[in-house]
Amino acid sequence: MIAVAVMLTACNSDDFTGFETAGVSGSATVSGGSATLSETGTTDIATFDIVTDATPLASETEVVDATNEDFVESMLAEETDGLKTLTITYNGSTAEWTYCKKSGVVIATQATAGNSYEDEDVAISVSGAHVTVNAAKKIDYILQGTSTDGNFKLYSEKKFILDLNGLTLANKSGAAINIQKGSDGDKRCYLRVKDGTANTLSDGATYVTTDGEDEKGVIFSEGKLLISGTGTLSVKANGKHGIVSDDYVYLHAGTNTDIRPAAGCHGIKANDAVYIAGGVHNIICSGDAPKGVTADSLVCVTGGRTTIINSGKAVYDSEEQDYSQPSCVKSDSIVYVKGGELLCKATGNGGKGIRAARIYTQDGGTVKIITTGQAVGSSSSGMGRTMSSSSDAEPKGLHVGKKSDTTGQLTVNGGKLIVRCTGGEGAEGIESKNWIVINGGQVESYCYDDAINAAKSLTINGGYVYGNGTNNDGIDSNGNLTINGGVVVGCGASQPEDGIDCDQNTLAIKGGIVVGIGGSTSTPTSNYCTQPSLVTSTSLSSGAVLVLRKSDGTNVAALKVPSRYNGTYTVLLSAPGLAVGNTYSVVGGATISGTSFQGVVYDALSVSGGSASYSYTQSSMVVGGGSSMGGGMMPGERPF
Repeated sequence: MIAVAVMLTACNSDDFTGFETAGVSGSATVSGGSATLSETGTTDIATFDIVTDATPLASETEVVDATNEDFVESMLAEETDGLKTLTITYNGSTAEWTYCKKSGVVIATQATAGNSYEDEDVAISVSGAHVTVNAAKKIDYILQGTSTDGNFKLYSEKKFILDLNGLTLANKSGAAINIQKGSDGDKRCYLRVKDGTANTLSDGATYVTTDGEDEKGVIFSEGKLLISGTGTLSVKANGKHGIVSDDYVYLHAGTNTDIRPAAGCHGIKANDAVYIAGGVHNIICSGDAPKGVTADSLVCVTGGRTTIINSGKAVYDSEEQDYSQPSCVKSDSIVYVKGGELLCKATGNGGKGIRAARIYTQDGGTVKIITTGQAVGSSSSGMGRTMSSSSDAEPKGLHVGKKSDTTGQLTVNGGKLIVRCTGGEGAEGIESKNWIVINGGQVESYCYDDAINAAKSLTINGGYVYGNGTNNDGIDSNGNLTINGGVVVGCGASQPEDGIDCDQNTLAIKGGIVVGIGGSTSTPTSNYCTQPSLVTSTSLSSGAVLVLRKSDGTNVAALKVPSRYNGTYTVLLSAPGLAVGNTYSVVGGATISGTSFQGVVYDALSVSGGSASYSYTQSSMVVGGGSSMGGGMMPGERPF
């Protein structure tokens, strides 16, 4: 027995006329009934919030290849035996250093050598609390103490360790930590935030830089930057970005950061990639078009808890003739989520939760997104916006692809993807400029505009999928839409908006439990379907329970109607329990219980009581139809 019950929310009523099905008897009116549901999915999609939380995770497991020096501290034993240490202690307007062998034997100190020292391995220069080092050897640098006008600048020809050991360091004229190239090119920096220590870094409102050198944030590295250790690291930018690498940034498990870039700047920025393997990270952005985490190539999240709060707004770029938009996460190529939590909240106009220019793939983990800002830009189409130029910036939850082409590829294989996007016209939840494929996991979107939208095609092979467009379509494909399995619920607004919509393209239902409710619906394309469907115009009342029951008493599907549904709606139903040739009745006033996802009972449905509203025979693959303006019929077909 296939059992379904649906809790549907936030759709507007509208009349649907022309229910024309041979063999239907009864009034097609459902009222009364009750439901006791054990909810296993997200129940607070319309109200959940995202706030920063610095509480360390109880436990973390990070799996890395110990031979891969790109992701581990690869100072091999034979190398570290001779690794020297340079300890720099900041004290107000001065800094003192001690240079030692690995054994602890002192080579030189500032007290003995002064503010300038050089040997075959290292050159040290000190001006007040500003320290510059040139190194030709692998060294472990230990920074500690406090200064409100100092920095650490390094030119290294070898990979090195940089330990923060209770450091409070502010640079009035640039980066607090500035790692430049040595003569041998980019090198890895293993930045370790020592266990049990608190470290605070900040930059200046203006930068005084060296000709030919970049200096882009509080912590800047021209090479790879790998951060580990369980101490806390607070980064407060006054002039530029928070943490920047011209290569990649890698955050290990156990790390704990609080990053606040300057207005209009970015929290973590990398030319290559940002890897978040674990830890707890809070990033707060504001100003014009800031990004919380941004990379040219890849943003990869495999563990930890990363929270990004972005209040920035979209701004128009006259040279590019387009809007630059704020985003919690942005990649010019790929965003990949395998584990951990990624929590994104964008409150400014035109803001986006996650933007991936080419590909978004999720295999696990939990992603939650909230956007509340309004659209900005230009349109004279009567869409409810006041605009002045030829482009626009619309708030989106998860946006994949570029506005100018159709390159977006969005795949969910597992994990949870929860989106709320309520900022008005154009505020879509999950959007791809090309295709969307959902193979598993839990995908839920609650939005003002389309909740789930694919420009070319949408395929659902499994998982739990919920799309609620309070003023537009619930689940929408501008091309073909195929459902092969899973539990799929689409909730649309009043006519002509649909619960499930694919314009005039193919809607193929081949499996799964499918429910669509709205002012209208796309009609399944019978020649492409292998699982039967019912499309019915039904008068629903608040709190009603609708049960679809086979003539032998088997309960095939059940819908529980929330308080905001009152009136006549178009309902699309498909479930494995439907079969051509069988007779079914629509029962109202029943009592139901079971285990549910967003009110959809997918296990242990129990039904008692109720009376038949009307009956029909599933005489063909798709039964029902009428004046559905959303339309899913192929050319040449007609409503049933």
